Amino acid sequence: MCIRDRYMGESSKPLPPKRPMSTFFEYKKDILDEVKKSHPDKKITELTKIVSEMWKKTDEETKKKYEKIAEKNKADYETAKKNYEDEHGKIEKKKRASRKKGKDDDDDGDDDEDADDDDDEEEKKRPKKTGKGSTKKDKK
Repeated sequence: MCIRDRYMGESSKPLPPKRPMSTFFEYKKDILDEVKKSHPDKKITELTKIVSEMWKKTDEETKKKYEKIAEKNKADYETAKKNYEDEHGKIEKKKRASRKKGKDDDDDGDDDEDADDDDDEEEKKRPKKTGKGSTKKDKK
């Protein structure tokens, strides 16, 4: 299975252009190898924190250099996106799976809230525990 099949299904449409990187990620791309060499034992998350601290301390002139690169990449992306949309139609956003709790899986239209009500009634009937495995009924 190729990447296109995984994300786009059996579509004959080519994948849309990727969005451009931000200024920080352009900076990170350039400097990460140096940071890896000076900190070979660090994980990628720790390396990213180091690069982030370096970015915060970077002078405005260097940041403007990366802002120009990011602006150029954004303009290139906008052009590629327009060309893609002219040729293949509007770019479809990837659909995410719903993360809502209690999402109805049986697709019968109801949300099965009445099943939850039974659980609440049972909890009210149960005696509360006071510690060490005993209940209030045991103490009476």
